[in-house]
Amino acid sequence: MRKILFAALIAVFVISCTDKKAEEKALFDEVIGVHDKVMGADEQLMKNKMLLDSMVKYNSTADIKDSVYKHLGKINVADSVMENWMHKFEPDYSGKAHDEVMSYLTNQKKQILSIDSQMNKAVTESGKYLLKMKMK
Repeated sequence: MRKILFAALIAVFVISCTDKKAEEKALFDEVIGVHDKVMGADEQLMKNKMLLDSMVKYNSTADIKDSVYKHLGKINVADSVMENWMHKFEPDYSGKAHDEVMSYLTNQKKQILSIDSQMNKAVTESGKYLLKMKMK
């Protein structure tokens, strides 16, 4: 009877660990999925930045330069926030407790979703401005 109970406890432990690892991997995959989406938006952001930089070089009116600098500022902030997040993100959480890993990944997901929103806003606003100025 003891052997059966011991085997059952080991089975429950193994299944529990497997479930925790699957839960951690699923959340990690969500974070990376948002990251990949943001990186796609980053390409458009850099394209818009180059076009705005060109506008500053070839246009001398103060009003246009002010508008361009406003959009460039938002682009630079969004890009900087993304770059900082990427440098601080730690994908290796081996040796940490499940609750600690889940808390960390949940926090990272919130951060990258916020960055996604900020990046999309900068892309949309700068894109609309460029269309208005017929630069796209």
